[in-house]
Amino acid sequence: MKKRSRSIINLTYRYGVLCLGLFLYAIAFNIFMLPNDFVVGGVTGISIILYKLFNLDTSLTVLVLSVLLIIIGFIFCDKERMYSSVASSFILPFFIKLTSNINNYIKVDTSTLVSALFCSLLLGVALGIVFKVGFSTGGTEIIYWILDKFIKKSTGQLMIIVEGVIVLMGAVSFGFQKLMYSLIILYLMSNISDRIVIGISDSKLIRIIPHDYEKIKEYLTSIPFIKFVSLSLEEGKKIIYCIVPTKDYKSLYDSIRTIDDRAFLSVANTYETRGGLKYEKKENF
Repeated sequence: MKKRSRSIINLTYRYGVLCLGLFLYAIAFNIFMLPNDFVVGGVTGISIILYKLFNLDTSLTVLVLSVLLIIIGFIFCDKERMYSSVASSFILPFFIKLTSNINNYIKVDTSTLVSALFCSLLLGVALGIVFKVGFSTGGTEIIYWILDKFIKKSTGQLMIIVEGVIVLMGAVSFGFQKLMYSLIILYLMSNISDRIVIGISDSKLIRIIPHDYEKIKEYLTSIPFIKFVSLSLEEGKKIIYCIVPTKDYKSLYDSIRTIDDRAFLSVANTYETRGGLKYEKKENF
């Protein structure tokens, strides 16, 4: 019973966050994207072009295109994958319609560049929290999944192809200057959404192949601020892994170089660490 209650609470939370993210997306669409002709891909980008050229209702365009893509997606794509897109495909056009008159209440009279920056922030946050709870925004993402079955390209390459065509359509419709703003938005939006999904790195993972193994091991296992130390044997080489707070990384790096200037070090960002012990010895040397 408790497990079922937790499951219901978790599901409610996920759909609540999904609705919040799509509501923010709709606000960004009606305050910044539509008035400024920012075409950043997706079915919303197509809806902006069709609205400006033929005065078609944007929310209806988004709904019709999303439903068509869902139907095609269920024919060609994995069903489980498609379920993450269904809710978004109906909720987003509803919020776009709901907030269509928001400019009557919130007046945004700034330069196009400032509008592009705030649009990037709002879209990045919106998409980030949608992806964070395991949902998709649907729309043209379904086209990537379909093309993936027939074209041997990575998802990133397929995304560039599909969204690039839509962005170029926007450039043809609204001019090169709007294209530049759209590219700025795409770059900032993707970086902001990534930071929300994976977080901001607060630690560094250091991989050390020491020349003087014992001295490095003794030094690392005696430092209180190191979160984790792991000793292992890979291809006959003794390897030391340690996780250290970013603020302490430089001093630790310099100390290691002082103790063993022949040691090989590689460093990577660590976005999340949980559990475990400070010291773990995987292999007896």
